[in-house]
Amino acid sequence: MNDDEIRARFDGRGQVEIRLGLAERARAERVAHALGYRLLSRDHIGRWTYRHVFQRDDDPRARRRAERTVERLRAGGPVLADDREVPPPLPAPPPAPTRRPPAPRPRRSMEPRPPPPVGPPGPRVPPRPPYPPPPPPPGSAR
Repeated sequence: MNDDEIRARFDGRGQVEIRLGLAERARAERVAHALGYRLLSRDHIGRWTYRHVFQRDDDPRARRRAERTVERLRAGGPVLADDREVPPPLPAPPPAPTRRPPAPRPRRSMEPRPPPPVGPPGPRVPPRPPYPPPPPPPGSAR
């Protein structure tokens, strides 16, 4: 497999599985790294064959490295950059959210509380009867 065939496998999916020979293993890992993937597992499945599972790395540095690789490919450059190339700085992080100070708590009134009532309680009202009063006797004048 050449670099372009390996690169075609890394199309933005969350997980990529590739079966490679022993000679292609290191090259595939470098291409995956350049495209923002990290090696999740490597299984020996045959005499000279390995199954590699790569996972997309969502770290900002890995995403930036993948963006630079895609830009280089669109410009007609190679998949893998020279190691002598100085990477550009990371994009500035978003500004920290500004927090409003909490609203002040309402203060208690500075006036003193009125004193509790002193003396016996006021007049009591008798409770209502549980049933209505009987009708007036017949013949009584209203």
